[in-house]
Amino acid sequence: MNVLLVITNIDGFHEIPYSFGLSNIASYIKHKGYNTKIISIREENEYDEFCEEVKRFNPSVVGFSSVSSQFHHVKKIATLIKSIDKNIMIVCGGIHPTIFPDALLESEAIDGFFVGESEVGFGNLLNKIGKNQGFRDTNNYAYKMDGKVIVNDLDPLIQDLDILPYPLKDSLFEEFINTNGYAPFFFSRGCPYSCSYCSNHAIAKTYGMSGNRPRYRSVESCIEEIKVALEEHKFETIYIMDDTFGLKRKWREEFCEKYRTEINLRFICLLRANVVDEEFIKMLKKAGCYRIQFGVESGNEYVRNTIMNRNISDKQIIDAFSLCRKYGIQANALNIIGVPGETDEMIWETIKLNRKIRPTGGSGVNIFYPYKGTVLGDYCFANDLVDEELYSNFSNERRESVLRYSREYKDKLRHYHKNWTILVYPYNIKDRIYSVLNKHKAIYNQLRKIKQTLRLC
Repeated sequence: MNVLLVITNIDGFHEIPYSFGLSNIASYIKHKGYNTKIISIREENEYDEFCEEVKRFNPSVVGFSSVSSQFHHVKKIATLIKSIDKNIMIVCGGIHPTIFPDALLESEAIDGFFVGESEVGFGNLLNKIGKNQGFRDTNNYAYKMDGKVIVNDLDPLIQDLDILPYPLKDSLFEEFINTNGYAPFFFSRGCPYSCSYCSNHAIAKTYGMSGNRPRYRSVESCIEEIKVALEEHKFETIYIMDDTFGLKRKWREEFCEKYRTEINLRFICLLRANVVDEEFIKMLKKAGCYRIQFGVESGNEYVRNTIMNRNISDKQIIDAFSLCRKYGIQANALNIIGVPGETDEMIWETIKLNRKIRPTGGSGVNIFYPYKGTVLGDYCFANDLVDEELYSNFSNERRESVLRYSREYKDKLRHYHKNWTILVYPYNIKDRIYSVLNKHKAIYNQLRKIKQTLRLC
């Protein structure tokens, strides 16, 4: 049986879509004997080429993974597939179907959703289809009946992640490396925190849990995956994309030691300011960590801790960045502006906090986007704060606000977004130059390609 997996990234927030979800599923079903491939669609003008590929590959099943911003594209592409062959089964999984399964009612062409962690469920569905058996009772599967969405029972979350094969590392993995200069890896699943703008609490709720406690692959499995990847791909930097790296002390101690002795490549990771201390930072530095991404989010503690539910103090943020500077680790600050209840003065508090912590790895900002299924997103929709027409477009996701703010305030948010680097680093000439170049995408992208070429030489 041929199974085609599709990731869309049309006008998307991230430049290169390497989907860990689809890569895990592709690897899992390949081990089950199915012929599968992953295709990425970046532009609407690629639709004709994609349709020709569907005809050539002749899949029995097409599976999409979708975030909220891509679902309207998924619906269009699903309709195109059905026009080629109405017997092709089309399913969709990912964050959007998981936290907002009623979206299945928006499409006639999509036969069903997969909710939650679905390697096993998708494999079971393919097995039933291959045997011409009924499949509607498959765990994690959702389908339409009488104008309603029926979500089947969910398989328990996989506790022993080592039973799964490594994610497929195909041409999209290689392209990700070439574009970004590092190889991406995930070594855990889950995050115990409940930030109101994030989907994590919604995923936990889907499974009837109060929190999504992280589950870890064994250190031996993680190190072996890197070694296998190095045999097939060339890279000198690794990005460990776990939501929060090494929350389990024993795991991180063992990982850092084995990574230092057996891999010894520099790496990037994501952390929260409230979980680091001097011992942790020293351990990371010794293991080869050269950059840490921190979510600062807001410089106003009310916004950060009451509206966003971050539960991190100014002092913890300041101390974390100070420790990184002390041990020579670059620290990035990630910020969000434009949440409901925030004022212009509060945004300036965020700018001032960023100036105080002086992020050595850069400071970035997104404009808040209200995703359905999240606490803060649902609050915005319930209180009629969202411009539905703008929201359904998604063309400027996280780059402009879709809340019902005045034109003047929206213009301010756009100004902060476009000029963030200059505002945070007002006396840094280099960053001013790159900020200007960033407005001229052709020049900026060419410089990135030159930089990447030099890095690979």
